[in-house]
Amino acid sequence: MISASFSERGGVLCGFRICGHSGYAEAGGDIVCAAVSAMTMLTVNMLADTFGLKCGLEEDAAGTEISFRLEEPSELGGKALSAFRNELLNLSREYPQNILVKEK
Repeated sequence: MISASFSERGGVLCGFRICGHSGYAEAGGDIVCAAVSAMTMLTVNMLADTFGLKCGLEEDAAGTEISFRLEEPSELGGKALSAFRNELLNLSREYPQNILVKEK
């Protein structure tokens, strides 16, 4: 199962940690994993490259865990992370056996 958790500073979302495997299907055919991976990289690239926010990103060698944080909380970054969390929550409602999003 994929597990996603989010962190806040001053009431503003400022980071996340995602780990695990969805177990929906074998590698190459796992639509849950593909959706989470695509949403995650879109969010990271948008915040860092498009918005130019200073970020920290850590990934394990196996590709089963990613941790992301904004160096400074911002309204724009918080809104983007909130949208990301909401989409992961929607996905978890559709695939409750494959993804868990910890709301707080």
